[in-house]
Amino acid sequence: MENNSGKDIKRITCFLPKGAGIRLVEMLHVEKNIDATNVHTGRGLRTVESVKDYGAWSEQDVLTVVVDAERAEEVFEFIFFQGELNKPGGGFIYLTPLIKASHYTLPSIEG
Repeated sequence: MENNSGKDIKRITCFLPKGAGIRLVEMLHVEKNIDATNVHTGRGLRTVESVKDYGAWSEQDVLTVVVDAERAEEVFEFIFFQGELNKPGGGFIYLTPLIKASHYTLPSIEG
């Protein structure tokens, strides 16, 4: 599958504890030069917490990252470990093909 630029692209989506999404957006920008990210907050049910809190609603960050297919595994692994998804209660992550995407850039503002 190809996007408008003719490149094979992937979408990485992950559900993280509230506040972790923005930190990962900054890390992806600085360390991986990736700006095609989006983070928003939603509510979800945690399933790997203490028995007392099992099934309690909590706010979570939803992070979406669009990357070229050749970098998808590298970025997936980066998010997995830097976002601490490898730890209990760390969140959930998955990778899917993306049929179409548009590339937007902000104009340069010179002061």
